[in-house]
Amino acid sequence: MIFRQLFEPLSSTYTYLLGCEETGQAVLIDPVIVSVERDLAEINRLGLKLAYTLDTHIHADHISAALELKQRTGSKIAVAGKRRILGISSCI
Repeated sequence: MIFRQLFEPLSSTYTYLLGCEETGQAVLIDPVIVSVERDLAEINRLGLKLAYTLDTHIHADHISAALELKQRTGSKIAVAGKRRILGISSCI
C-alpha cells in the first residue's frame, strides 16, 4: 500500500493519497482544487491511475477538486451519504 499525506497551506487542509502497488489504482481523499497539479504530479510520479476521489464532508474551508479530477482523469467521485453530510442520524 502506498500512503501520502499532502498538506495544502492556504486552507490548512490535508489530502490523503492511497495507492495499490499491485493494481496501480489510487484514491484521493478530500482533494483541494488549488492543489490539482501537485496531486496529479504525485500520482504520476508513483505510477498510479486515479480511480476515485472521496469527499468525507462538506468543505467550508476549501473547494473540492473532485469534479476537476474526474474531468481530467476519468476518476469516479464518492461522497458521504446525504444523511451523514447533513448530520442526520441513520436511525431517522
